[in-house]
Amino acid sequence: MSKKHDEEIPVRPSSGNLFADLGRLDADEALVRVRLAQQIADIIERQTLNQTEAAALMGIDQPKVSALVRGRLSGFSTDRLLRCLMLLGQDVDIVVRDKPSNHPKAHISVVVAAHNGQGCAVRSPTLD
Repeated sequence: MSKKHDEEIPVRPSSGNLFADLGRLDADEALVRVRLAQQIADIIERQTLNQTEAAALMGIDQPKVSALVRGRLSGFSTDRLLRCLMLLGQDVDIVVRDKPSNHPKAHISVVVAAHNGQGCAVRSPTLD
């Protein structure tokens, strides 16, 4: 049975976190893992490493690198992704601060400092 063309499909705005929109209880953590994996993939590309070279640097096998850069993160904890970033020569800073009083709940975010040769630009996607 197919829907009629004139039937409206309900649409609701995204919260900014697909995992939260899908009702996952670990939505913040899942989005953080995706953003960390994106950074690892970007670093591998920026350093022009092939997957075998990246695997050797991170202490994992090439199929794991392949899974990681394709977003298949079931075998990767946040801690493991942070270690991979460090093994790729990245500093990782963790900042803990009071949540703003106007936010209903605390959140976690990934802030990326992009070095462009003329200082440091910061991208900070929120995970509210």
